[in-house]
Amino acid sequence: MRARQACCGGLLLVTLAGCARNAAVLELHPAVVYEKPRIARISHTVLDQRDEAGAAIVTVVMEADPGLEATFDIYPEAAERVGMREIESGRYVGEIAIPLDRSGNTYTITGRVRHQKAGESVIRDPEPLIIYLETLD
Repeated sequence: MRARQACCGGLLLVTLAGCARNAAVLELHPAVVYEKPRIARISHTVLDQRDEAGAAIVTVVMEADPGLEATFDIYPEAAERVGMREIESGRYVGEIAIPLDRSGNTYTITGRVRHQKAGESVIRDPEPLIIYLETLD
């Protein structure tokens, strides 16, 4: 215990002496630890307007930590890193029109959120996206 007190006292003396001469400054900073962003859930809806000469509009909704960069992908090869906007704290929405030539396939939607320093988290929508060749009545 005496050694620790002597060390702290010596460090304080050196710091004060350095400050008095403008020669040394000791700065102590706590370590900053960032938690990886969390995603609670992801879902999607499809508005099929192909019978009206439109497209199939896919809307993806994701709930995650607020204030992040959010994107989604539709595999295989339908969409990559489509931007999402945060419509309220932690609720992200993005949409894309699926081209007519992409009908008749089953797709997987993957969402991701990214924090500049904490990294990226990814979630897969448990429900597949299915675009039929013909509209269903």
